[in-house]
Parts: sequence; structure tokens; C-alpha cells
Amino acid sequence: MKKTTIFFAVLIFFGVALAHLAFSQDSKSATDHSGHLGVKIHESTIEGYGFAYHLIDIRKGTEEMKDMKGSNEANMTHHLMVYVLDPDGRPVEGAKLGYLVEGPDGVKQKLMAMGMQGAFGANANFKTKGTYTVKTKFLAGDKKLLDKFSYEVK
Repeated sequence: MKKTTIFFAVLIFFGVALAHLAFSQDSKSATDHSGHLGVKIHESTIEGYGFAYHLIDIRKGTEEMKDMKGSNEANMTHHLMVYVLDPDGRPVEGAKLGYLVEGPDGVKQKLMAMGMQGAFGANANFKTKGTYTVKTKFLAGDKKLLDKFSYEVK
């Protein structure tokens, strides 16, 4: 009877430990976008790093957009932001990030993103309707990651 009790106690202990491990892994891969600005347009994972792209229409003139549009960027329509999480689920800071955005008209925009509010962002022109290709280059220490996706403006 004593051996059976010990066996079940150990079995329950390992079952709880494995269940906790499984659920904690799921919580790292699911990004909470509730505090992010703009509309989520794409999400990807590259070598364990999570990328969540958001697009903010800076033509609306809301309070949160007042500092995102400089006078020399009058033709820019949106602010493209990406929230980057490291493989442990922590926001990445101090990295360098750039975009190459190609519009449906073939016009290419090379944009260097600035780190801000836990993300990396740059102003871009998404005025023309159609499909845009967004390429991202991310550099953090010796880690270099490339991402690519398409986004349609309707």
C-alpha cells in the first residue's frame, strides 16, 4: 500500500510539472496585442523571435499620432511598427531594424526604424491601393534575421 501511494504521488507530481511546462510554452508564443498601437497586419516567428507588425494611419491626426509625423514627411500616410520578442518572450530593445517596402506601383521605400514604446517604427507611404511587399532586416548583436510578407491596401 505504501509503494502504491508513493507511486501515485510521484506520478501526480510529474503530471502537474509537465502540464505547467506545456502551458508556459504556449503563453510565450501567444503575443498579447492589447497594448499595441494600430492594426495588426502580420505576425511571424523567425528562429524563436516573434515579430508582430502593426500599421497606424497617421493621417487621422489623433492624439497618439501627433509626434509621429514630421514636417519633412508630408507624403507619408502610415506608421509601420513591429513589436519584437526574443525566444524567452521578452521585448527586444537596442536592436537595429530596417524595412524595404515595395508598393503595387513598383515604388520602393527604404526605411530605418526607430525604437519606441517597446517596438521599432518608421513612417511609410501606403496611399496607393494594392499589394505591398514588406521586407524586414533585424540586427541584434550577432543575430541577423530577415522577414518578408505581403499586405493589401484596399
